[in-house]
Parts: sequence; C-alpha cells; structure tokens
Amino acid sequence: MEAKKTKKNFFQRNIYYFVLAFALLAVIALTLYLALYAGNNNSNVLNSSGGQVEEVPKNSSITLPPNDNSNSGNTDSEPDGPDGPTDGEPDDGEQNQPVQTVVSFVMPVENATVICDYTATSVVYNQTLNIYTGHLAIDFAADMGSEVKAVYGGKIESVVTSYLTGTTITVLHDNDIKTVYNSVDAREDLVAGMSVNQGEVIGYVSDNNKQEYKDGPHLHFEVHENGSKVSPYKYLTVDEK
Repeated sequence: MEAKKTKKNFFQRNIYYFVLAFALLAVIALTLYLALYAGNNNSNVLNSSGGQVEEVPKNSSITLPPNDNSNSGNTDSEPDGPDGPTDGEPDDGEQNQPVQTVVSFVMPVENATVICDYTATSVVYNQTLNIYTGHLAIDFAADMGSEVKAVYGGKIESVVTSYLTGTTITVLHDNDIKTVYNSVDAREDLVAGMSVNQGEVIGYVSDNNKQEYKDGPHLHFEVHENGSKVSPYKYLTVDEK
C-alpha cells in the first residue's frame, strides 16, 4: 500500500517534466519531418519505376515535342488539304473515272462522190428495182477497183457474199459499233476474226450488188450502233471531190 502511494507521489511531482519531454519529442519529430519534406522538394524526384528524373527548375520554359496527328495511322509528312490529298497522287474518285474515247472515222473511199445520202425521214428512188425505199446508208461512187478502207480500227466480224447483194464486209469496233461495206470485192486474205487498223485497205469498189447495179461502181456504207442503223455522219466528216 505504501509502495503504490510512493509511485503516485512520484508521478505527481514529476508530471511537468513528462509533459515537457513529450512536447520536446513532438517538436523534434515535426522538425525532422519538415526537414525531410523540404529536402525531397529540392532534390531529384524518383519516378514510378525507380529511375531518376531530372528536376525542372521553377519559372523555366519547357519545349514540348511536336504533337502527332490525331489520327495515329496517318503517316503523311504533309496534312491533307480541304480538297483531298496534297501529295500529288490522284484520289480514288479520279482513278475510277472512265476515260472517254472520241470515235472519229476516216473516209472509206478517197475521191468519192455521194450519189445517195443517208435519210431516216424519207424514201429514195432505186432505179435498179424501180421503187422508192428507205436508205439508211451513204453510197459513195468511185472508179471500179478503188481502195475501200476500214474507217476505224477493229476486228472483221464477217465477210459474206450472196448473188443479189454481192459481197458485204462487217467490221466490229469498240463501244458496240459496227461498220458495213457492201458492193465491194473483199481483199483475198480477209477473214473473220482478223484485226484491222484504221485506214487499212479491206477491199475494192465494185458493182456486184445486183439490187443497185444501175448506180454503177460504188460503196454502200452503213454504221450500226447497239444493233441499230445510225447516221454515218455521227462519226464521219465527208469530203466530196
């Protein structure tokens, strides 16, 4: 009982020193904490991977690397303009544009005279048959044996000879265009499937079409487009002698 009373008196007499010691320890701990905190701010900072990152001084300017395009897949050195790519290459729309070919015929017979013109609105008189009939062709009168030329490059579709209409050569061209040469003597080596160039001789003027023999030697010339006869003047400029 006496020992407990003695300990109580000891703490009561020395409580001031305990409080002072506790306060002193608290001040020391706070001072160390502030010192460590300040030291960390003035020293190099450790990055998240444990490596050392160089301190950036206050009020210093920072130059950032140029930013990439927002589209990470775009690797062009120059940005596209408002009308498409600016690297000189045509876009898909230009590449897919169809190329328009202008078809222009040469004369099938040189130094020829038109003796019966193309007409789709009236009839003409056929003196051989003594009738009026339609004439969806141009008849070119020329000397017997005058050269007949392919008006445009193509492929021989057929070479046909009959008693009434004589010899007819048909040439197939691009864009479903055909040219027909009647009342001619075909070149001897001319056969179906053979390719011919524009201006190449394919036959010679004759009078072997018995339905028009009274017109004398001439070339009966037709143009077919998509299966229908059209005016040769659509592709041919006639220079008469």
